[in-house]
Amino acid sequence: MDPQAVLELYERVLALTRDMLEAARRSDWDGLVQRERERAGMVDQLKALDPDPGRDGATRDRKHAIILDILKCDEQIQVLSQDWMHELREVLGSISTEQRQS
Repeated sequence: MDPQAVLELYERVLALTRDMLEAARRSDWDGLVQRERERAGMVDQLKALDPDPGRDGATRDRKHAIILDILKCDEQIQVLSQDWMHELREVLGSISTEQRQS
């Protein structure tokens, strides 16, 4: 695959990661999981198509910037999903308490 096509695949991974972040912000957990699966497939493609990503300086720098953006989005997704998991634990805990009291 030519370097430009590989770079476009990196860009698509970033766009999908941004979609994942928006899904997390909307509490669309099913959508988040679906997009994460799609992204995992693209990342697998990148691993196969771009085993040595450091040859061309300008392309390498762009890939680096994209990866940093992806990591920033992932951090935000993690915070949002942790908040949701905390809320879910509280709800499940209160349901469990109610069932024991019945």
